[in-house]
Amino acid sequence: MTTRFTDELMEQGLTHKILTLVSHIDVNNEFDKLQRERGLGSEKHRKEVSDLIKECRQSLAESLFVWTCQSPLSKDDTLILITYLEKVTVEADGSLDSVNLALLMALLYCFDVSFLEQGTEDREDLMHHLPLLTERHYIASIHTRLQESHPWKLPGLQATVRLAWALALRGISQLSDVTALAEFTEADEAMAELEEFYIRKIHNLVTDFLALMPMKVKQLRNRADEDARMIHMSIQMGNEPPISLRRDLEHLMLLIAELYRKDLYNLELALEYWCPSEPLQSSTIMGSYLGVAHQRPPQRQVVLSKFVRQMGDLLPSTIYIPYLKMLQGLASGPQCAHYCFSLLKVNGSSHAENIQGAGGSPVSWEHLFHSLMLYHEHLRKDLPSADSVQYRHLPLRGITQKEQDGLIAFLQLTSTIVKWSENARLALCEHPQWTPVVVILGLLQCSIPPILKAELLETLTAFGKSPEIAASLWQSLEYTQILQTVRTQTQRQSIGIEVELNEIESRCEEYPLTRAFCRLISTLVESSFPSNLGAGLRPPGFDPYLQFLRDSVFLRFRTRAYRRAAEKVTFIWKAVLGCVSLHLHFKLN
Repeated sequence: MTTRFTDELMEQGLTHKILTLVSHIDVNNEFDKLQRERGLGSEKHRKEVSDLIKECRQSLAESLFVWTCQSPLSKDDTLILITYLEKVTVEADGSLDSVNLALLMALLYCFDVSFLEQGTEDREDLMHHLPLLTERHYIASIHTRLQESHPWKLPGLQATVRLAWALALRGISQLSDVTALAEFTEADEAMAELEEFYIRKIHNLVTDFLALMPMKVKQLRNRADEDARMIHMSIQMGNEPPISLRRDLEHLMLLIAELYRKDLYNLELALEYWCPSEPLQSSTIMGSYLGVAHQRPPQRQVVLSKFVRQMGDLLPSTIYIPYLKMLQGLASGPQCAHYCFSLLKVNGSSHAENIQGAGGSPVSWEHLFHSLMLYHEHLRKDLPSADSVQYRHLPLRGITQKEQDGLIAFLQLTSTIVKWSENARLALCEHPQWTPVVVILGLLQCSIPPILKAELLETLTAFGKSPEIAASLWQSLEYTQILQTVRTQTQRQSIGIEVELNEIESRCEEYPLTRAFCRLISTLVESSFPSNLGAGLRPPGFDPYLQFLRDSVFLRFRTRAYRRAAEKVTFIWKAVLGCVSLHLHFKLN
């Protein structure tokens, strides 16, 4: 009875009514009407009315989305939805609002044919109710509409829908009984909460593209290689690099990076990109082939793993940073971090060096720590004394802007891996040649920009999650005087992060280094806190750290200028977190 009732609603044009209401309901228009009728009261009442109007639009959009998750729209309703999306624009910050995002996902679910390769019991029943497989006119109409040349208000939205359609056509082209649709399927190369469904849908969209269109992926890589050669030739000739070059592969990598960077619902979708040669010691599950122990991974997973590895072979400089960001996104999670750690370890082996050339792979632990040591050796030769102006950051002779961007990207990847994998933390710290903590602390004493120092501190914070590493980090902070805790009578000028805060960051109105330091202290307090901190150098205890966080950061935050208002909130929150962590530790002991 319920199904019959909802079907009747859809047959009576419910989709058209929903989209019409979503288009016509506007907060400003509704407020004008209420104002004329004197229906608005205090500011609190106005906000309640505004929230109610927004909730109505959101509920309308979500009701259509929930319907398409269970049953695709008819041909006419799908065309109506496409017509609506053609006119959609973005918010002031460049993002889709939640209403239009729900409607986009509704359309993507209309094109969803992922059940075809899952082999579920109701597969045949679903096939008989899917317009894509049962209505020739459905495919003809949708295909014609999406192939029209006139642009949408948002070209990126149009490209997303076309890609979803192309993948749907490729999916049904694998079936043996769709010969009547051949003229369309052969054209595919041309084209918990609701957020969880959105993420899963985009994940399927991206992985379908990589798995079902390998020649298109290869074409993107070839184009990226050719563009890199053109840019290199332009620079060699003293010309400006061409500005009309496409950056499709770079954008794909950045999309993957952002999609998996925060796994808010613990979906572990990124596991599908890893195809380990041997299972983890703590689990017999291989990759995302969940629930089946010691079995060969599915072909799809093998293809995705091959994509991750091959994109790093002979990597051109133009996509070096996007590739590192993609790895950072795919390393989010305990198992993913372990696999990514192993990839970077293998890349530095002799076999990988033979593939990459004499210099070895630029995406390896060997390359990162060797580079950090070289920078440290070069920069410490110019390291000024404590009496000199240590923290006036002049243009660097040792690190160019391009090199700095690459270092930051690699440090962020390292932080992600080390944060998620304790085995990676210990393995890197115990390596006799790399000594990451030592070289990072050495670089922190050199004259480098605060933004790079902040990333170095963030990396130390990730290492500090292990108690045995945190204990040695406390002592190292004392000896290196990153925060000056020991003052001598002959020393005329303060050194350390306090000078950075007062003279560099305050002038720039941005505080990345101080925020990173607050996070480091908070993490170290939680992991390990030596009772005799500073013994032999000063009266033992953590008073200098508490005084800095309290007096220089927390109590003075109102007197400082902030280039971005959001940083003021973050800045004070990190300071409070650090102060509370130290204070609670003192009370508990």
